[in-house]
Amino acid sequence: MAKIHEDEFIETNEQYGDGIAINIYNSEYSLVAAKRNKNGDIWAEWCFPQKYVDGKHVAGEKSMPRKLSLGTKEQAIRRLNELIMMIEGRDMELDEPF
Repeated sequence: MAKIHEDEFIETNEQYGDGIAINIYNSEYSLVAAKRNKNGDIWAEWCFPQKYVDGKHVAGEKSMPRKLSLGTKEQAIRRLNELIMMIEGRDMELDEPF
């Protein structure tokens, strides 16, 4: 995954440079965990997805970006609007656990 452009990134934590980015690949949209480095460049965060082997969770061999698939453009818009409605419709206490 190439460097992420500034206009595709929303910084959620200025102290650590954490944020989310939009990614479009083969007409499929996804949200990607991203980070701004000390030089100001923005890169996707990568992980090793777990697999289940011999009754245990183990890290996979191949890394991939940490992302949430949203589907096509129309599906992504609908799903993000649903998420907004969920957030707006729920009154949460500041310290309420999941």
